[in-house]
Amino acid sequence: MSIYTGSCLCGSVTYEAKGKPRWVFECYCNWCQKSTGGAARAFAVFDMGKVNYSDSAISEFVDKNTEHGFKMVNRFCSNCGSPVEMRVERVPDGQFVPLGTIDQRHAINLNEGRWGELALPHVAFKDGRKVRKQGGSSELI
Repeated sequence: MSIYTGSCLCGSVTYEAKGKPRWVFECYCNWCQKSTGGAARAFAVFDMGKVNYSDSAISEFVDKNTEHGFKMVNRFCSNCGSPVEMRVERVPDGQFVPLGTIDQRHAINLNEGRWGELALPHVAFKDGRKVRKQGGSSELI
């Protein structure tokens, strides 16, 4: 069984994920851009209960008024503010772990993009990567 470890920037929040992520993608939606301050946000999605966090103080922001129309929860370190997990009402059985917080991130292949129609003009999609116009099973760009 694969084991992944990770942490926030300051190391106050650590975690261990058991098993391979079922989905690895990058999202270019406005919500992900605003919540990170960047052009996109990359996630490895694990089955619920497969990621166990340290007992450190994790804060969360619950957004019930997203452009997507469903609740999204951004969980982050109370000390340094690094995002450590996202939960999505539409995917109740998944734990969305920010790819950049995973220690073994260079060994994980990101193979899909979502909300490509909202990507910033400077974003170039990697050749061979499937990028969908929106979320879910929307058409490919």
